[in-house]
This record gives sequence, C-alpha cells and structure tokens, in this order.
Amino acid sequence: MQVINNLDFQLNHTAVCIGKFDGLHRGHRLLLKEAARNGEIVTMITFVFPNAKGIYSFEEKKDLAQKLGVEVFIAISLTDSFMHMSAEDFVKEILLKKCDAKKVVVGADFCFGYQRSGDARFLRQAGQRYGFETVVLEKLMQDGEIISSTGIRERLRKGQIRQVNSLLETPYFIQGEVVAGNQIGRTMGIPTANIRPDVTKELPPLGVYTVQLEIDTKNSDRPRIYQGVANLGTKPTVTDHREITLEVWLFDFEGDLYEKKITVYFLDYQRPEKKFPSLDALREQIQKDTQRAKEFLEAL
Repeated sequence: MQVINNLDFQLNHTAVCIGKFDGLHRGHRLLLKEAARNGEIVTMITFVFPNAKGIYSFEEKKDLAQKLGVEVFIAISLTDSFMHMSAEDFVKEILLKKCDAKKVVVGADFCFGYQRSGDARFLRQAGQRYGFETVVLEKLMQDGEIISSTGIRERLRKGQIRQVNSLLETPYFIQGEVVAGNQIGRTMGIPTANIRPDVTKELPPLGVYTVQLEIDTKNSDRPRIYQGVANLGTKPTVTDHREITLEVWLFDFEGDLYEKKITVYFLDYQRPEKKFPSLDALREQIQKDTQRAKEFLEAL
C-alpha cells in the first residue's frame, strides 16, 4: 500500500473514498467495496486531526486499511491553508489534478471544503461537470440504529466489547511493539507480553479481557494467532506507576516476543482491574481469568 502524507503527489485512474474513517467500521467498508467494484486504484483520503482521540491510532488505521484492500492511503493534515480550501478547489486540485479520480465514493452526510460548503449533492454536480462518477451511500443500520464512530466509541468506553466488535467487524485491537515489563509474571510462572497503547487511542475500561494475539510475520503470509488473557491498566498489585499498559498472558506459547510488533484483539470484557493483597492472590485470580477465557473461546 502506498502511503502519502502530503499534497505533493500524482496518481492515475483512481476510485476515491473520503472521510475520517475512525474505526473503519462496517459502514466504512461498504465505501471501500464500492470503490473496488470497477478496477480503479482504491484510494482512501482521510484527515489528521491533531491530538484527537480515535478508535484506532494513525498507524493502526493504516495497517487495517491495507488489510481491507486500500491501495493508496492519503492522510491530509488539517493545516490552516487546507481548512480554507473551497469545495470547488478541493475537487479540482485534489480529486482531479492529483488523484485523477474516475469515481468518488462518500457517505450521505459527507461535507467538505471551507465552512463545510461542499456536500454529497455538490459532489454529484461536480462529477457531472468534470466527468467522474459520484456514488453516495446511505448510512448503514444495525438493530435499528445508524452505525457510527461516535456510537462505537460510546460503547467502547462502557466496555461493551461484543457490541463494538459487531459494529466494527474486525474486533477492536491495540497494536504495538512488545516492551520490557517488570518480569513479575515470569516469577509466577506466567510470562507475559507488554505493550503501551498509543496516547491517541480511545480505550475501553481498565480491566481484564479475553483476547487473541497476532504476531507480525513479515516473512510469512500466514499470521500467527494465539489466545490469551490481557490486563489493560496500571498493574496496581505490583507497581505504583500510573502509566497504562496492556499486559497479555498467552496460552501455550513459548518464545520471546520482546521488540516484536503484536496486535491484540479484544473479544470479551471479564472484570475491572483491581489491586490484590498478594502475588499469590493475583496468581489465583489469573488462573480463574484464564479458565473463563478458555470457556468463552471454546464457545465461539
């Protein structure tokens, strides 16, 4: 996948999807499928909002977009000059001159240009003037509600992981490089992998989750998937630090994950994080968490 982080580019014969794409949920995926329908280069234009939290970090969004078939990923920073670009100039300078768009796919509520002066109707009219196809898709519904990133973030904050995953289609995940922990898990016979969530991520409640872990396999087409239990939190039983980390205990794994890139998929919320009176009490609880996780995974 080609990644473009500025406006200095030139593409040819593209089908362009435009939006924030926070979460790349089921509704967003309909746009991508439509863009891929006729064989043009599937191109995603998304926007970088400084310091804004999202379901996925920028790097996570890029990786997921690639897995979903995006061929060109364009991230436009919301600079002052870009924010003052008119809708007409966006069409002419970005869609036509730089992307050579043959097809543009957006959601029904899409707005763009200075003071949100452009919308789906404007794009249709521009397409008729300049010769590109405009496809406007209505919002996808599930259980009587519109699927939206806002709604998904609200459920995520409440720990409603199963509902979140149904709306996202790909389970919610945290991705990162394994860092050194405090090695307490090894002393208890439970080796773990630790990663630090990106500061821009919207996180679920601190606590214990049933998870699956994917290890980055650059030299293989088949990712290695393991099952386990993860604690998202500050590990109050073993440290006084307030930094949030994700600590994963894997079933049936032997090896060293240090400095490897992993993706941890959240499947079920088990319980809130708590401080235990001793390491023995913590070990006993981890065994209970593990058993519950295995029962959940066997029932899938």
